Amino acid sequence: MTKSHNLTPAAADGFAANLGDKTAVTAFPHYTSSPSGMAWLVGTWLKQMGYAAPYGVRMSRGYTLHANDMVLSVAQPAAIVLVR
Repeated sequence: MTKSHNLTPAAADGFAANLGDKTAVTAFPHYTSSPSGMAWLVGTWLKQMGYAAPYGVRMSRGYTLHANDMVLSVAQPAAIVLVR
């Protein structure tokens, strides 16, 4: 089994993004299905939900990512779900 790529920098970019009056999806600089894109969205979600800056961000299966010791689903980019 191969080790997942570190997506923390992409998530940190999302966390640091100044969205202004835009939603994360409209300000989005990547394809929503790309790992970097999903990580960027997770970064914006972490900030909006009041979590700490992203760490340990990596892909899981399908449209799920590990971030900040949580598993998050990005199947619907506008509605990220905390899986566990």
